[in-house]
Amino acid sequence: MKQNLFARLGLPYYLHGPAYAENTDEARALHHLCHALNLAGEEAYVTEEGDGALYTPRLTQERIEAHLRAGRKPIVIYPGSIDDNPLGANQVVRYLLAPAGMQTALGTAPDEMLVAWRTGLATADVPLLATPLADDAAYAAGQEEFSRQLQAFIETSQHRFQPAAAVRVAAPPIQPARFTPSKAPTSQAPRSAGPRIVSGRLVRPLDRPAKPSRPPAPARTAPLAPVPLPSWSAPATTPQAPQLQGFQAIPIPTAQRHAPAKRKKRIVVYSVESTWSPCPQIRLIRPFAHLQDEWELVWGIRDGQLQGDYLNNADLIVLHRFTPGLMSIATLQTIFASRVPIVYESDDLLNDIPHDHPEAQQGASWKEGIEYAVKHAKAVVVSTEFLASKYRDLNPAVYVLPNYIDYDLFYRPVPQSTATDGKINIGLLGSSIQPSNFALVDNALRALVARYGNRLHIDFVGWECPKGWEDHPLTTFHSFVHQYVDYIAQLRQWNWDIALIPLASDEYNQCKSYIKWLDYSAAGIACVFSDVSVYNEVVTHDSTGLLMPNSTQAWLEAVTLLIESPEKRHALAEAGQQAVKADFDLADKAALYHSTYQMQLSNHGQVSS
Repeated sequence: MKQNLFARLGLPYYLHGPAYAENTDEARALHHLCHALNLAGEEAYVTEEGDGALYTPRLTQERIEAHLRAGRKPIVIYPGSIDDNPLGANQVVRYLLAPAGMQTALGTAPDEMLVAWRTGLATADVPLLATPLADDAAYAAGQEEFSRQLQAFIETSQHRFQPAAAVRVAAPPIQPARFTPSKAPTSQAPRSAGPRIVSGRLVRPLDRPAKPSRPPAPARTAPLAPVPLPSWSAPATTPQAPQLQGFQAIPIPTAQRHAPAKRKKRIVVYSVESTWSPCPQIRLIRPFAHLQDEWELVWGIRDGQLQGDYLNNADLIVLHRFTPGLMSIATLQTIFASRVPIVYESDDLLNDIPHDHPEAQQGASWKEGIEYAVKHAKAVVVSTEFLASKYRDLNPAVYVLPNYIDYDLFYRPVPQSTATDGKINIGLLGSSIQPSNFALVDNALRALVARYGNRLHIDFVGWECPKGWEDHPLTTFHSFVHQYVDYIAQLRQWNWDIALIPLASDEYNQCKSYIKWLDYSAAGIACVFSDVSVYNEVVTHDSTGLLMPNSTQAWLEAVTLLIESPEKRHALAEAGQQAVKADFDLADKAALYHSTYQMQLSNHGQVSS
């Protein structure tokens, strides 16, 4: 069958697993499957080093960005030994490779697809995909069956994760699918010249430098010696964080220099949070994406290990949020022994988490490491003045960098009329449904649904649905959206008319930033906030939002006003949107990040402006 040059491309496959090795069936099966998918006319990549005899192009950050810009969300294939979602993917296939007894915890997520490598793992609901590992007699006898299995897998996975796509012209069977050397097409994405993070959606940078043709440049600092880190299991709110298994310095060669150019200042970020999750995106990745001619970010934790040799060319080290709380004091002492200035960066009071917060149990163990980092850092960078005041007793060098957003990413025109069915959509997200905060609006919401019935719909977004609202016919609970760009897209798609942001008046909440006002206002949503310092310093009551005392009657009256008066609702949303555009657009404020971080270099006597 002829290929249609203008047919819609399918979804790409990312195979996440170990580098190719002859002594492990898991690695060989994944890499051979990638090879087979490419020979079958699909687009597949591996995340680790492949075998030169197989067609297994290496995934790069640039390739991921290109796929996302084209609206082609990847299908990520994990081996069964990975039971979490380290890439934070929405479209997941679990390839069950191990004996059945090791797979009992897998396949529970209803939105994931399971396939089995061995006959003993396959069931009526788990189809067989017996990728061969060698061009032997067994493969010769069964290659037609494997070709059928592979085509069935392609068609099923593409339809499952892209059901609305136009029917694609099927690729011809593999001719035959012998796993022999195959030259990659010239369209294969080039390997990046050096490790870097761009504004993307990776747990860690997947682009790695090619092997250098000359030795790396001399190090400015001696490599750190290996130091053991404690074993750690990721908290429920950050399932994509890797385990810190040990401190192993892995040499990363310096990128080859071409024409003389101004040297970028390098920040090595030690963070266990996904680079596509909200906090790294808001506080580091997106601000410095606007400063990419001056700065580059390098993620200093890879595969759960600190990359000590990144320090050879580092100008600054950033310890991000709760990451130092996962390290032993001995490890922190080793890091602080470096001659590179170190900044502790956070937008939450993570050394003092309240008991009803989803991370409270883990947070209790973070306190010592975070406070050690704050005390010994050259500077502490936070998002609010109240948070700064909590750290100045430990370190007087605290700088406030407020949160800003890329306005154009969030922008949604303010709806100028109520939906044709008269329905009003109300949303509460994240900390707004944390028990101590949600209790402030619980009774008001119950009174509203009793009064308005089917005219209302309420979205809850977070870690778990508020107690007593499970399966309520007028509500929908959405699991927390960990990927920042997905959250932005989802916020627009929910089409909220009203957002509620209740916030109990305690020290932890007062340390939070007004990021929800920025997000919601840019997305054209009328907002009601608790009248606390977090929000009353930026929200003008009755103009860019409503500020309410924490009483049931106040919240009930405020939401009723916005339901009954579309004009008021639209006016609040438009004024909030204009205020965010005028004063909080990151494109106009990125210079503040440059000056704050540059100050740490200038004071240290390293790099001048």
